[in-house]
Amino acid sequence: MHLCPLLIVTVALCGSACQNAAGPDAGGPARDGSPVQTDSSVYQLRRTTNAYEATARATYVNRTGSSVFFARCGVGSYTGPLFSIRRTGADSMRPLWTEISWGCVGSVPTGEVRAGDSLTVEVPLGGHDQPAASPPLQIADLIGLMRVAVELCAEYHADSDDCSLSPLPQALRQSNVFDVRY
Repeated sequence: MHLCPLLIVTVALCGSACQNAAGPDAGGPARDGSPVQTDSSVYQLRRTTNAYEATARATYVNRTGSSVFFARCGVGSYTGPLFSIRRTGADSMRPLWTEISWGCVGSVPTGEVRAGDSLTVEVPLGGHDQPAASPPLQIADLIGLMRVAVELCAEYHADSDDCSLSPLPQALRQSNVFDVRY
C-alpha cells in the first residue's frame, strides 16, 4: 500500500530533475536543439590574480547517418577539434575578447566522429588582464550571450586546413546559446 505514494514521489522527482537538466540554468537562455550542447547555459567568471576565468564543456553528438570530420591542430598534446567562440543575439555586435587562437604547424589529418558518437571539448572563457591594451580590456568584452562553434567538415582531409573546403553549415556545428556573467 505504501508503494504507490513512493512511486508518485519518485516520478515527480525524476520529472523535475529531467526538466531542470534540459532547461536554463540560473536564469540562463533556454536550450535549443543545437548539435553541440554546453554543460550549462550560464557561466560565472571568477577573478584570479591576473585573469577572469571559467570553463565550458561543449559536446557535439553526431546525429547524422555518416561520419563527420573535425579540423585538428597537432600542436602539443591536444588532439581534439579546433573550435571558436562567437557572440550571438542582442550581443552579436559587441566586442569580444577571447584568448583562443590556433597556431597550427604542419599537415595534420582531420579527426573522425562516427555516426552516433560524440566529441567533448573544454572551452576556456574569460581572459587575462591586458594592462597595455589600448583601449584597456573591459569586463564587458568578456561577458554576454555566446555560442561555441566546432570546426566540422563533411569529408576526410589529409590536411586539417582543407576542412574549410567542405565545412558543415554553421547551424550543424554550433552550440546552444549560453550566458557568460561576472
